[in-house]
Amino acid sequence: MFFKKKNKINSKFQKDEFVSFHLNGDLKHGVIYNIKELSGEIYYDIKVGGEATWLAKDIREDKILKINN
Repeated sequence: MFFKKKNKINSKFQKDEFVSFHLNGDLKHGVIYNIKELSGEIYYDIKVGGEATWLAKDIREDKILKINN
């Protein structure tokens, strides 16, 4: 049996963390679903919405905000 070794990504945000980001001029809120690194840049897939969730794919790390209460 072979197991794929996971590469450690040094990201600013972690999986399942609640974040906000701008998309098409609107501020959206969601939970980080997946983290990936492509060409030295870190990208996130973010689950947005409540009842009818959708996935915002490939949001760059510098576009994400962490709102502190």
